[in-house]
Amino acid sequence: MKKTLLLLALLSVCRATAGSSLEKGRDLLYSARFAEAEKLFQAERKKAPDDIAPLFCLAASTLGSIAMYGEDEANLELLDERIKECCEASLAQLKKDDSPETFLYAAASFLLRASMEARSERSANTLIWMKRALTQIMRAQRFEATAADANMLNSAYNCVMDTAPWPLPMCVGWIIQPVSLNKSLATIEEQFEKNPRFETEMRIFLIWEYCREGYPRCASGHLKYLKKRYPDSPFVEIMGIRAELSSGNHQGSLADATNFYSRCQSKKNWRGLTPDAAFLSGSAALSLGYSRSAEKWFEIAVKEGSKKPRIQAASQLMLGKCADQRGEREEALRRYALVHIHKGASPLLKNFAAKLQKKACDPRQVIY
Repeated sequence: MKKTLLLLALLSVCRATAGSSLEKGRDLLYSARFAEAEKLFQAERKKAPDDIAPLFCLAASTLGSIAMYGEDEANLELLDERIKECCEASLAQLKKDDSPETFLYAAASFLLRASMEARSERSANTLIWMKRALTQIMRAQRFEATAADANMLNSAYNCVMDTAPWPLPMCVGWIIQPVSLNKSLATIEEQFEKNPRFETEMRIFLIWEYCREGYPRCASGHLKYLKKRYPDSPFVEIMGIRAELSSGNHQGSLADATNFYSRCQSKKNWRGLTPDAAFLSGSAALSLGYSRSAEKWFEIAVKEGSKKPRIQAASQLMLGKCADQRGEREEALRRYALVHIHKGASPLLKNFAAKLQKKACDPRQVIY
């Protein structure tokens, strides 16, 4: 789900007026109603074919659909095409417009392009687009009206930097973190009174960052807001489960995750998230020491995640941890070896597997 959270954070750059088609489409994306959102974005694109906003929203819609339903070749090609269109429009706009809003759109577009290049392990191209994105982020940070949005993009930038498959240790001078995490969060918290139109995106970003940094209680108020505004959003459900896991409420997270899995099976438009729900259920079960139960959930994630190879690869790693927890080291090593050859395994996941092959760590330390 990190892709989707990244998407939702990046959507903060959509400077749509309240009640506009882009604003309505954005809310539809949060509720996983991608087909309806797509129609609105396509209509806006026809009205203004050179405007970056509809192009960016279409790319975001495709990315969200992939996170929901899986990675098929046609969708990945469409995503690549739409991101390239965003970059081309951004480069053209930057030549004639130096507004903070343009800097934001350009930075977001370049970041998405860098993510795609990193996914294909094209390190040189990733660096090129990362540098372009960082330049625009730093330009947008100079303006009070766009500082909070720029800080969110800065965090997305750091995420790409941390997970890209770099061939050598990075020591290039211009690859820096423009703003510290604490300053970013403080700036965004201050923006609620100044710019309430983007409250949703800011809250999603803060939930993500607080949980990632180990401060889930700071995320609880923002999570309550989102649950009230989007009562039928599967993405908000997942954020809530992740927050519970981060806070140590493993029993509550297990109950919510298994309930979420049942809802994914019963709700037709949620079925694409059944592998995600099974993986979260397994993670919660393993954190409680229920290795046999966790193993069943991870096996379900492998079986139902045929369109989500990254979920499958992560589940193989977690199956290895289940075996380690039971003292079956040979089976654990076999599972870790499968991670290295799995098409969905990221360099970061392979690194986890390599460490576990050398030495089994606390089996209750889970990834989610």
